[in-house]
Amino acid sequence: MDVILIRGLRELGVHAQPRALLAGIEGLELCEMTDREVCCGFGGTFCVKYPEISERLVADKAKNIEACGASEVLAGDLGCLMNIAGRLRRQGSAVRCYHVAEVLAGMADGAGIAEPGET
Repeated sequence: MDVILIRGLRELGVHAQPRALLAGIEGLELCEMTDREVCCGFGGTFCVKYPEISERLVADKAKNIEACGASEVLAGDLGCLMNIAGRLRRQGSAVRCYHVAEVLAGMADGAGIAEPGET
């Protein structure tokens, strides 16, 4: 599984901890994408107050995710994850999006966020 990890909780400085935990997962190869430190544009009401800027930020983030070539993207913030996953789905991307906790708990076999689940 090739994954990209979106830096979660930027303002709290959480960076090395999720990577250390993910390093213990057999078969997981981490790909660090370009501009990983840049916001995805969701930010609570930011996307409502500044929709054009928000859309550009998430478009750039999706482009960088695709350029990395990973099959999955992981994040620790559900707002970021929903925003990124929604953008990837709207552009027809096959990249699957999961919360880091889903991967650590071995629950990343099913549909990712923004994908239709089992009916």
